Amino acid sequence: MSEPRAVLAEFGTHIPDDVEVVVSDSTAIVRYLVLPLRPAATDGFSEEQLAALVTRDTMIGVVQATK
Repeated sequence: MSEPRAVLAEFGTHIPDDVEVVVSDSTAIVRYLVLPLRPAATDGFSEEQLAALVTRDTMIGVVQATK
């Protein structure tokens, strides 16, 4: 993918310029997983509450988790 920021912008995700974007392609043997950044003000959340914030799109890195 030659312009990952442009592709993410199509999903409504805008990555700040100071954040490095790395594109890795999955294969039949290797799969990549994105661990979403924990949203602010979720310190008191239980594991269940945090898990509810995780979606397919947060796991593939096209959107950030939000509360």
